[in-house]
Amino acid sequence: MALVSYCIRVGDRTVYRIRALRDFGDVRRGDLGGYIESEANLDHNGECWVGDVVQVYGPHGRVQDNGRVSGESWVLGRVDGDAQICDLAVIAEHAHVGGRTIVGSDEIVSGEARRPPEPARSAAAPSAAPLRPGSWSKSRLTDSCAP
Repeated sequence: MALVSYCIRVGDRTVYRIRALRDFGDVRRGDLGGYIESEANLDHNGECWVGDVVQVYGPHGRVQDNGRVSGESWVLGRVDGDAQICDLAVIAEHAHVGGRTIVGSDEIVSGEARRPPEPARSAAAPSAAPLRPGSWSKSRLTDSCAP
């Protein structure tokens, strides 16, 4: 018999496992994701996702836009754009990973922002993707922990 816990303690913080409420990108409704401390840690717009056993927490921890975090990573800073964080990476509290950056394999990102230059856009290319219909939440926190 196995006991499934939907939240874990990280020091003096509690992080909660998320579950997708709708399909987007390669995530399907009902998929379990990683752990976040509050809904402020994961944007409900774009196709950002926290998967596997990733932990995102703290006042600066945020995944937004199309940022993806997987593996056993910790995010205490900001991940946005089309950035991908994988394996066992740590994004420190005031770090910023964005653009099309890929971070993984025991890498620690701290201090200055890590953001490669964006490619030049042609005049015919739209400057931003149009908003998709349905701006409803895409994930919810699973069952809460007993203190």
